[in-house]
Amino acid sequence: MPYRCPCPDNNESVILYKTNNEKETAKFHVGVTNRGGAGVNSLKPTLLKCKKCNLIFSEYTDVDFENAYSHVADEFYIKQIEFKTRTFELFFSKIKQHLNQNSDVLEIGSYYGVLGNIIKLHVKNYTGLESSKHAVNYSKKNFNLNAINQSLEKFLKDGFQFDVIIMTDVIEHLNNPFEILDLIEKNLKPDGILIFSTMNMDSIIPKIMKSKYYWIIPQHTYYFSNSTLKYFLNKSNLNLFKIKTNTRLVSLEYLLNTLIILIPKLAFIFKFFLKFNFLKKLVVKINLLDLNIYFAKKLNSQKEIATI
Repeated sequence: MPYRCPCPDNNESVILYKTNNEKETAKFHVGVTNRGGAGVNSLKPTLLKCKKCNLIFSEYTDVDFENAYSHVADEFYIKQIEFKTRTFELFFSKIKQHLNQNSDVLEIGSYYGVLGNIIKLHVKNYTGLESSKHAVNYSKKNFNLNAINQSLEKFLKDGFQFDVIIMTDVIEHLNNPFEILDLIEKNLKPDGILIFSTMNMDSIIPKIMKSKYYWIIPQHTYYFSNSTLKYFLNKSNLNLFKIKTNTRLVSLEYLLNTLIILIPKLAFIFKFFLKFNFLKKLVVKINLLDLNIYFAKKLNSQKEIATI
């Protein structure tokens, strides 16, 4: 029986990476950092690839993670707020030219409000949309943000209008990214811009690591390349006009905890270094060229289509 791509065209697909793990849908860890540091997981799902559109997707596309996200309480992330702030300051420096004091901004997946706290000072109105009740309460209390705990689909169907919509590391988690892109387009004002980040599966690291790529985890259900993103954005009347690499600043503690999961045979070495408190606070800059920031503009006519 052929596998069908979950994209709107429902094309035939083939297995890209086959896992020997039995499919397990119960009790997935969906927090971003509270197990090990980067959300990575030793459980690798089977990945499939569409023969026509080249979309890569997981065997878990039929699993609804939204309820699990609503219960996330990510204490490890809170401990890393200082480093998350520095990372998002770098992110903001790459997108700020598209924001101004007249901008109405929506951040989808605002989590604990770190990016929102940076953005709100530079725009007219900021709204954060987040599934985790714990994260929404934190961002309201600590950053005084306009954060809403509501399902993404329900919120977008109310038809609000924004100049800029931002998603950082969200699109790969969505149950139906194609429908959401359509709804995002409808929630953008004329000439509005969508800015989002995700992995580029055509970059060198995932091509080298293949099925062992560290961002292949159960809660990442969709995996894109620059070309597949451009294709699906165009189908949603959004023109991909710019791509930038995404650099992150993390503590050495965060990195070592991640390596414990990625390379368990060397875990004793990483755990040894974690004993030294002064090492934990060292800052590490990471840019392996596999994470990108994408900029797409709402099209008002076919004449506006540009090439990157």
